[in-house]
Amino acid sequence: MQDFVIDSKLLAMQELGESFRHSLHKIPEVSGAEFKTSAFCQDVLKKAGFTITTFEGYTGFLADLDSQSENTPRIAIRADMDALEMSDLTQNEHTSTHKGLAHNCGHDLHMAIALLSGCFIAKHKEKLPCNVRFIFQMAEEKAHIPGANKMVELGCMEGVDEVYALHNDASLEYGSVKINNGIMSSFGTIWSLSIQGKAAHSSTPQKGLDAIREGARILADMDYIVAKKTDPFSVAVFSCGMFQGGSIPNGVAESALLKGTIRAMDSKTDEILKNAFKEIEEQSALRGFKTKFSYDGYLAIFNHTKCVKRLVESAQKVLKKDEMLIQECEPMSASEDFSEMINACKDKKGAMYFLGSGNKAKGICNYLHSNPYYVEDKAILVGAQIWINLILSFGK
Repeated sequence: MQDFVIDSKLLAMQELGESFRHSLHKIPEVSGAEFKTSAFCQDVLKKAGFTITTFEGYTGFLADLDSQSENTPRIAIRADMDALEMSDLTQNEHTSTHKGLAHNCGHDLHMAIALLSGCFIAKHKEKLPCNVRFIFQMAEEKAHIPGANKMVELGCMEGVDEVYALHNDASLEYGSVKINNGIMSSFGTIWSLSIQGKAAHSSTPQKGLDAIREGARILADMDYIVAKKTDPFSVAVFSCGMFQGGSIPNGVAESALLKGTIRAMDSKTDEILKNAFKEIEEQSALRGFKTKFSYDGYLAIFNHTKCVKRLVESAQKVLKKDEMLIQECEPMSASEDFSEMINACKDKKGAMYFLGSGNKAKGICNYLHSNPYYVEDKAILVGAQIWINLILSFGK
């Protein structure tokens, strides 16, 4: 860890931080059902001295540690808990014990960083310049399952002055920090479109309404919308990852189901893409088809300037090499529901940054959701020290 400035007392807790991640990596759980994961994290923070708030019917919880001073601001840090429905192809002593589930997005790393920094500040509570809340969130991976939006509804942002989060990136060398002032992630929407036509024999197609052909027409129209109706200088991505239709080879398909995503980097483009589906539905109705369009998604993350400044200063205290701090980077084309918490915060004060979790020397340079997905455990200390710096310097 010679390239980083780590408090000696935190450095002595390195094995503890790694044990947190390894234990959590063994028990990945599906979005919204992170029961063992939540219980593990609650137990660690409760023993450390945090006040735990749970919500009936949900695995998400709050862990609060208040300073000894009155009328102090509250800072919140989000850690997501869910895993992916993928087999864990890692081969080590902490490989997943839950068949078909794996932490291939590194949420186990996020939680370990939060737990380690929480344990550290609890031991130095007398130095706290602010109240601290760790938000352990369920279901970040699936937009149709209550996640950040439900946590906000349950009151996770009440009394919070600023909110922060990190996301690991194993394609970056461990300890590297990447942050953007302003937009940090895309508007991301998962859409579903069902088409109801009319069945007929393939020898008499005029008697039916071909749902498969109507689906193909819709895909072509959406590609046209992206090419001709959106600003060429604005990001607009349309994709269809699932197309199911028909039941027999010698018939006109009675129904079809299409699913995919749309992504944009600004609200205007996002609205153009969503409204295009409404126009397409109207056209399908004129052609005799019945359609149903539905979608779930996340708003873009917009990092607040003041919060970015705090994060940059906290990271600079840790990183010895200037090149390890990457500012004004390209936002990620993926989306994140942490935007719900920023938008619910006072004056929308919040920010997310990316923490490198790779190690090229060890062959760890995989992208999120790849399989196998490895991370460098040394990133835990770096991430924890950044959170500790942020908390202990808050208000200065």
